[in-house]
Amino acid sequence: MVAHKKYGAISRTAIAAIVIVIVVVAAFGSYEYYLTTLPKKPAAPTLSGSITVVAQAGENDAALAQIAKNFEELHPGVTINIVSISFGNALTDYLTAFSENQDAYDIIYFPNIGWLGKLQPYLLNLTPYINNPEYFPPSYNWSDIMPSMLDQFKFGNTLYAIPYLGDVMMFYYIPSYFNNVTNQELFKQEYGYNLPNPGNTTITLQQLVDIANFFNGKHGAKYGIVMMNDAVADDMTETFTALFAAPRVSMDSVYGPVTPPYDELFTSNGEFLSNTTIFRQTLNYFAALENDSANEFNSGFLTTPETFATGVAPMMLYWTPAMLSLQNSSIKGQWAIAKAFPGGVSNLGGVAFGIYKYTKNLPLALAFLAFATSPNQSVYYMTLDDLLPCRYSMFTYAIQHGIFPASDLKAMESYMSNAVMGEPNIPNWPPVLAYLQGEIPLIAYGKITPAQAANAITLYAESQGYKIYNGTG
Repeated sequence: MVAHKKYGAISRTAIAAIVIVIVVVAAFGSYEYYLTTLPKKPAAPTLSGSITVVAQAGENDAALAQIAKNFEELHPGVTINIVSISFGNALTDYLTAFSENQDAYDIIYFPNIGWLGKLQPYLLNLTPYINNPEYFPPSYNWSDIMPSMLDQFKFGNTLYAIPYLGDVMMFYYIPSYFNNVTNQELFKQEYGYNLPNPGNTTITLQQLVDIANFFNGKHGAKYGIVMMNDAVADDMTETFTALFAAPRVSMDSVYGPVTPPYDELFTSNGEFLSNTTIFRQTLNYFAALENDSANEFNSGFLTTPETFATGVAPMMLYWTPAMLSLQNSSIKGQWAIAKAFPGGVSNLGGVAFGIYKYTKNLPLALAFLAFATSPNQSVYYMTLDDLLPCRYSMFTYAIQHGIFPASDLKAMESYMSNAVMGEPNIPNWPPVLAYLQGEIPLIAYGKITPAQAANAITLYAESQGYKIYNGTG
């Protein structure tokens, strides 16, 4: 009986074990089936071959060379060829190569001002790829890039380039001119209000004109203001559109928001704003400032900060690179960045990378574009080429590591958050730009009125196929 009980117990145990095995096997089979039916994570693209990337000569060469080296180390057998082309030659070189169906360049750099309109037919639409983790993993962090910097490289909702450099038109001043008690008293006697302090006041465009006129050739200054006014390049219109920014944004409820690719000189529906009161007023402001500025119609991108660095004028309107060059000038420690651009709104700048639509190595081009604009690699633009950031994390990094003065970077970030895109990115803008630049000097010389200039610009724009805004405002 005992033996029988023992045998019976073993039998029940064995049976239980068999049942467990069957359950486990069945469960494992279900688990295996579950695994095989899960959506698979996209496989990383297989990278091979080579691409050619264009660097801006003397601007981002060092950073791109280091980034290319880093990329090649991560992907043995891949070659990133870097060629340098100057800013002045780049657009012509691109258009020549692309129009002749040459595949000389796979990734190109270009600024936000006007170039996208001409290059867009040859650029890859990046929108289908930006949410693809094969190329842009979560660590890329799109939300880290200032939205306004991305928007200016779009047509509607289509993204054609990714910025690596941030820029904005800024208002620089020398506090000693404004803190001088005698200057304060004389200004109030002449204009009937206190001399505004740009350090704690957002001055109006009319106040800017008054201050420039007050100091021009007087009160310790040689000029009233320094600004880009070169009529040969588009330097003049960069300043004009920066002055136009605040009046334009104030009319958003009428014209619609500033929208790429038309940007601030147009309504959101693409109607040119040359036949408006604010356009004529801004022409008048610019002409008045020109009469009180240095280097009449000959102050360009390079010479403008050089002139201001001699201390001959109390104010300057210019892009962010002056933040760096002025640190080593004769007025080091004597200049400052104003609280805000005149009127409270400025113009964005910046440079981005785009991919040639017909590149023969799309996987490699996409992978390198993502790598070269990623947070980890963006550091090199600052540390090796002294270029200013467009990512929030890079502002923080630069401040923490003392790459740029914290106060300057915080001012730049503030300006960028209150800035819009100036010149449009449309193909037929260049001839109208040239015509506009021909009319502005005539106003300054007193040969025509702002109204006459605006009318002439409007007629010319119509001849180029522009729609003109003819409503109120």
